[in-house]
Amino acid sequence: MQTLQNDIPTRQALDENKRLLRARDRSYRTAKLTQGMLVILSISLPLSAIYFAPNFPQIKPYVALLGLILLLLETAVIDQVQKGRLKLGAKIQEQFDTEVFKLPWNRFVTGARAESEDIRSLSAKPLSKRREKHFQAWYEPCVGRLPIHLARLVCQRTNISYDSRLRRRYGNWLLFLTIVFGIALSLIGLNRGLLVPDLVMTLVVPFMPVLNWALKERLQQVNAAASLTNLVGEWDKIWTKALDGDDSVHITAESRALQDAIYQKRERSPLVFDWVYDLLRSSNEDEAYHAAEELVAQAEKKLQEASNA
Repeated sequence: MQTLQNDIPTRQALDENKRLLRARDRSYRTAKLTQGMLVILSISLPLSAIYFAPNFPQIKPYVALLGLILLLLETAVIDQVQKGRLKLGAKIQEQFDTEVFKLPWNRFVTGARAESEDIRSLSAKPLSKRREKHFQAWYEPCVGRLPIHLARLVCQRTNISYDSRLRRRYGNWLLFLTIVFGIALSLIGLNRGLLVPDLVMTLVVPFMPVLNWALKERLQQVNAAASLTNLVGEWDKIWTKALDGDDSVHITAESRALQDAIYQKRERSPLVFDWVYDLLRSSNEDEAYHAAEELVAQAEKKLQEASNA
């Protein structure tokens, strides 16, 4: 049996840390539910307009007005509420990471920890058995074979890379599906006998909220993925220093600075729906597992060479 060099695999499975993951999940899910309802409403509005407008032309201006109201609500109200939920979710995830990685809490960057009452209300009830199972081994168990200053770097690399790849794929899909949906709506409208002026009132204006959301979301996802890719470059520099034998205290300080950047990216990055995670989970987790194993093997080889020198 492989001897553990650090307790990340066991610490992440502690009840108090699984509660943090559960609370983090619920905070994000509330935001995702709001976003999902907004998207469904934005899609149903032009669909309903196309179906009813040919027989009830008097509803056209009302449908257009509803579309504009929905657009304003998303920009002026819902967006601000979502930012608060994202910040809470990012803060709870930061609490989990600092506990598991044994890193100090950086109040200057993150502010105060999440309120205990908030964590309790969000984590009181378990999630699905399938989701709870993921909390048992959030980071790859193989990192336990390394000293903690190297192990936490592997975990941080997993965080950055997993998120970047997911967001890039999601952003590309989002643009494609939005274009296809818009074209399909236009063809359906023309097929039902709507003229171009009617299409503007019953399709273009009601379609604006979902189009605005999709284009903004796609841009944010792509920008978030690009920022995370740049962060991988910074991680590479720290990893090279660590493998070259740099002092563990210095590497820990570098990890703390890297964790600050990860937190800030989480706080500002847009949401990804759970169904997207589920759809891509198998391939993403397989890639993350093999990447972690390779990094651990690389570090073990370096450590062995250093001990033999």
